[in-house]
Amino acid sequence: MTNTYRTTRRAALVVGGALLGAHMAMAALSQAPLSPAKLVYGDPVAEYLDPYFSQNWQLFAPTPVSDNRGILARATCADGSVTQYYDVSTRAVEKAQDSRFFPSREVRIVSAHLQNITNSEEIVRRIRQRQTNDKKPMLPPLPYERATEAEAVKGLSRYAYDQMPTVCNGKAAKVQVRMYVDQLPPWSKRHDPSAEGKVLVKDFAWQKARDLR
Repeated sequence: MTNTYRTTRRAALVVGGALLGAHMAMAALSQAPLSPAKLVYGDPVAEYLDPYFSQNWQLFAPTPVSDNRGILARATCADGSVTQYYDVSTRAVEKAQDSRFFPSREVRIVSAHLQNITNSEEIVRRIRQRQTNDKKPMLPPLPYERATEAEAVKGLSRYAYDQMPTVCNGKAAKVQVRMYVDQLPPWSKRHDPSAEGKVLVKDFAWQKARDLR
């Protein structure tokens, strides 16, 4: 009985160690710099980690904030009618600003997803910038970038759906998110009262409400 117990315990430890090692390897790969392995295995790794083990180490701000970002959302009702756009991110910002000592972290739900959409690997960003400067065809989104954006869009859509409980009498069929980026005037024009920034807008695909519950 003792030998059987020891054998079972050792087997359980070996299997558990192997599973833990595989989990940590996939988590490390998700945060590793762009590489051939990440291009090949990026999608299955993202599917495994999402949503409970997703990694986000953007703890600091290597790039100072130079724009205002947020999302609007609208819904399609059961009868096919489409609502107006609702500002679903400003309320979270106001909640964070109203309490300086214990601010709400709800705004991070939006900001983290927006960062995942707009950020890219340094090497890929340099390649695209060089292609833009040389007026060459732009490198299309890589598989892992498409997977990251799809995950972020679903997260934003789920948040927007929760923030619009009364639209369509609570029976929205679809939700669409619009991202806006209000770029501030450059620092060199800080003393120019007539300087204006640029507003960039991107509409994402409609998401079915039943997939967001």
